Amino acid sequence: MPKRSAQKTQVSPLVGHIFFAGGSGLAVTFLFLLFSAWLFTKTQLPAWSAVPLATAAVSLGCFISGHVLSRRVGQNGLFCGLCCGVCFYLLYLLAALLNGQFDYSALAGIKLVCYVLSGCIGGFLGILAYEKAKHPARH
Repeated sequence: MPKRSAQKTQVSPLVGHIFFAGGSGLAVTFLFLLFSAWLFTKTQLPAWSAVPLATAAVSLGCFISGHVLSRRVGQNGLFCGLCCGVCFYLLYLLAALLNGQFDYSALAGIKLVCYVLSGCIGGFLGILAYEKAKHPARH
């Protein structure tokens, strides 16, 4: 019986890029939510401003995630940003379902648009930054 050499299973570098970009977006979202919580304790913000601040925090995370992913991949910036926005929205839907919220409201649709749009803008700007770093003499 022939000996089989130990084969190493290599994970695609794309998977590493995806996890790094997702972690970056989640970290930025967490920091902005932390800042928002601090802002609520130090000022007299009305309670209704919590939802827009949380949406802005996740949108910023989508932007950063799309920017990082498209810059690391180096192509398809809008698609990378779109995927980041959709993933963050699916996380939002999962959290809402786990919380017992089964109805789809207009606010959920607005959040979908905000997350996808900010992810796409981040992906587009990430490709511009990648091209600028790749070809510094042209810019």
